[in-house]
Amino acid sequence: MTEDHQIMAAEYAMGLLDGEAELRAERLRRNDKAFDNAVWWWEEHLSGAISQVDPVAPPRNALAGIHDTLFGKEIKTAKGKLRWKPIVGGIVSVKAALLSAYLVSRAVNTESYVVETRYGDATVSWNTRAGTLQLKSQSNTTLHLWKKVGDGFSYLGSAGSKITAGFVAGDIIILSADGPLATAPEPIGQTTLLAE
Repeated sequence: MTEDHQIMAAEYAMGLLDGEAELRAERLRRNDKAFDNAVWWWEEHLSGAISQVDPVAPPRNALAGIHDTLFGKEIKTAKGKLRWKPIVGGIVSVKAALLSAYLVSRAVNTESYVVETRYGDATVSWNTRAGTLQLKSQSNTTLHLWKKVGDGFSYLGSAGSKITAGFVAGDIIILSADGPLATAPEPIGQTTLLAE
């Protein structure tokens, strides 16, 4: 039997184990004859010694002393504990509410369009309140945005950039692999902005 099991047998006999350690010792006692014999030996030898000792209550501050030894003493300020805590809690609550309102307003004011292209899906996001467009694409090819204007096209920008212009519902947005040097894009996808 290992030294750890011998120590565990003594602790079990004295009633010092609890929780998972106690369950483990009980399982060992059922399944390991040597461990069971060790527990019996400790119970026999300790029963005489323990029966002759009168129970003594520990001092009232014993648990606090143990806690202070393990974790250190609690530091108290001159004016009391954590008077600033409600103030910090209030500030954090206000910031959380403002962030929530901002995120909700962005979600409410953003229209997203998924456009299938031969380079993969691209997402055009239109913030109706700010009047901005943004193109996101996972393609290795840089995609560009163009706006249909009358009989021609106006170059807006490339994927990833935020484009600010006076976009309105009904504008036709063309996706192309052709950049700003092209006179007209070769469309690989398009979407029409709709205000809901």
